[in-house]
Amino acid sequence: MPISRPPFFLSLFLLGVTALLRASETVPPRPNIIVIMADDLGYSSLGCYGNKQIKTPHIDALAASGVRLMDFHSNGAMCTPTRAALMTGRYQQRCAWVDDEELSPIYHQQRKENPAQRWAWGISPEEWTMPKMLAKAGYRSALIGKWHLGYDVKFHPLRYGFDEFRGFVGGGVDYHKHIATHGLKELDWWNQQKISNEKGYTTDLLTRYAVEFLDRHVTEQATAAAAARPFFLYLAHAAPHSPWQTRDADSRKSSADLYREMIETLDESVGSILKCLQKHQIMKHTLIIFCSDNGPQAPRGFSACTPWQGKKGSMLEGGHRVPCIASWPGIIPTGQTSNEVVMTMDFLPTFAKLAGTEMPTGHVLDGSDVMPSFKKETALPERALHWRHGAQWAVRKGSWKLLGTGKTARTLVNLATDPSEKINLLEKHPRHVKELLDLHLRWVAEVGAK
Repeated sequence: MPISRPPFFLSLFLLGVTALLRASETVPPRPNIIVIMADDLGYSSLGCYGNKQIKTPHIDALAASGVRLMDFHSNGAMCTPTRAALMTGRYQQRCAWVDDEELSPIYHQQRKENPAQRWAWGISPEEWTMPKMLAKAGYRSALIGKWHLGYDVKFHPLRYGFDEFRGFVGGGVDYHKHIATHGLKELDWWNQQKISNEKGYTTDLLTRYAVEFLDRHVTEQATAAAAARPFFLYLAHAAPHSPWQTRDADSRKSSADLYREMIETLDESVGSILKCLQKHQIMKHTLIIFCSDNGPQAPRGFSACTPWQGKKGSMLEGGHRVPCIASWPGIIPTGQTSNEVVMTMDFLPTFAKLAGTEMPTGHVLDGSDVMPSFKKETALPERALHWRHGAQWAVRKGSWKLLGTGKTARTLVNLATDPSEKINLLEKHPRHVKELLDLHLRWVAEVGAK
């Protein structure tokens, strides 16, 4: 007997099912997202960026599993500016900041004794942030480590969309006592909204908290109610920011040896995170970003950002060109390097696209979705990028970079031919000077001079 064909509408239905099944094989689900941010880690401080003295096998393996960015830049040359750009996806100068006169009691006496210090200053809780954005898509978010976007309880991380917080709110802590090394010089070690100390070396404790979060979240995902709820982990390490301390509190090693050991312990932390993801078999469902918040403040004689000049606080490349690695097995090709110019503020719009959520209408983002470039699908369009630290500033377009102070251009360099920024081309290329200075002045007029 001849085989009868299915009805027309049934055929369309079957074709649709087939298309959906094929699409599900190629379009990944919303990934878990992990951002591991080192503090003051220079460009050439890792094995995968050419360092022969510091052993970083786990970070090197992460680089081999994804893409290593050769032209990645922190938004700022200091801690807080970059973290504001990370959290908001835009230039930190555009963000809403608050200087609140209604101080918590702990800050009232500090302001009275030293009026110049602004401990009640921080990013506005009304600012639209990365964890708030991801919460709209059902993500559970944790900050483990350094906040540094406001000391006062009015600026506590849980007010910005994080579900969990373990770590410190200030610029740095003693790695053993967890006393703040900036500001009030008091205990700065938080469990949610309570200050509570715990014995242990800061890098090890933050690693343990992060692994506990991952273990707990995967266990919760096993239940039907939470099965589709991905996570966002922001692991903001203190290392290798000063004070230079290792696990041995009484070590008498040189500053350079202490610094080297701190980075190697940081590498061990990355290894623990990767081991945990492998244990739970969620590597293929997780996008991992590893980067630094700004250039190094390394011991004397320690080369931490070769071949660039400058360091933390500088508008030279060494102040803001830092290591960055992105890994997502099966999505980002392995063993790649990229010369695309990417900045910290690009992560929020990238994550928003992956999570399938959007910013509120009218909310301005300065960052771009960089995942297509990570996947080697399309290159990023050329754009002008800006940095500012105090009166110092820099603007870059293509390989041309202009540095200045106030409204005055001081140095023009071509990074393609002069990566160490030693040759001032200001007099030879007035057209480039005018173009870049105009871009800088328009940018200041748009985002403000904060």
